[in-house]
Amino acid sequence: MCALHAATATPVPAVVDSLGSVPTAISALDPVPTAIGAGALVLGIVLLARGASGARDAVRVLRTTPADPAGLDGAERGIRVTGRAAAVDDETLPAPFGGDPCLCVEYDVSELRSQGKGQSWVAIDEGEAGVPFRVDAGGTGVRVDPAAATFSLDVDEKVKLDAGEEPPERVRGFIDAFDDVDDTETGYEVGPLTIGDDPRRRYVQRALRPGDEVTVVGDAAAFPDAPVGEVKSRVADGAPFVVSDATARRTALRLVGASAVPVVLGAVALAVAALALSPAVAALV
Repeated sequence: MCALHAATATPVPAVVDSLGSVPTAISALDPVPTAIGAGALVLGIVLLARGASGARDAVRVLRTTPADPAGLDGAERGIRVTGRAAAVDDETLPAPFGGDPCLCVEYDVSELRSQGKGQSWVAIDEGEAGVPFRVDAGGTGVRVDPAAATFSLDVDEKVKLDAGEEPPERVRGFIDAFDDVDDTETGYEVGPLTIGDDPRRRYVQRALRPGDEVTVVGDAAAFPDAPVGEVKSRVADGAPFVVSDATARRTALRLVGASAVPVVLGAVALAVAALALSPAVAALV
């Protein structure tokens, strides 16, 4: 029995070599591509999660139940109210470009910058804001507090300027008011490359104004202090909570379109991660 056991047993050095082969292979890996792959993996997962969230919100917007403001009692979840937007106590916001009264507004300022062999618009400043407003439908209004809402608004102002081009007055006031958004400076282009400062800048504004058609998706909560003409409910939260100047269907399409970009970027990041981490995976298998 002892002779048979000695003949079939694995030599001790072979066991040590087999156990030490995996750590040795891992230690031989280049840490730079491994770190890049790990970072790309995390980024890809985050981007895909963001894209999935936008697609999920689009489905929920379509599935929400249309509600009559007059029938709200402050305990509804996942409702959709549609009507005309109206100011509450004449409170409005000035539009960034032009200063006309708005209830919700988004803006972004981008520069056309050279990146590699091409050019792309890069945001240099952006912002959004909203004040409480009322959705009027059939003579009854419901209060909306958009502080936590996602805006889905159509572009109502887009201005593109070359370097040295005098901006229109409605944009000039915005440039003068914000130190971070100064004038473009003269540069010049050679093929796809920009020499000197980037010569083009784009100003985009999206706004919801009093009297506009509005769709709000969210949860209703009790609002006992509502004035005469408003129901004792308000919409200030939800999953999702969306303020849009379009129909539910068009709003859902916008949300799906916005989610496509992070999904594509996430897929690219995961492809980079797979390529960079393949040596590490092979060493572990």
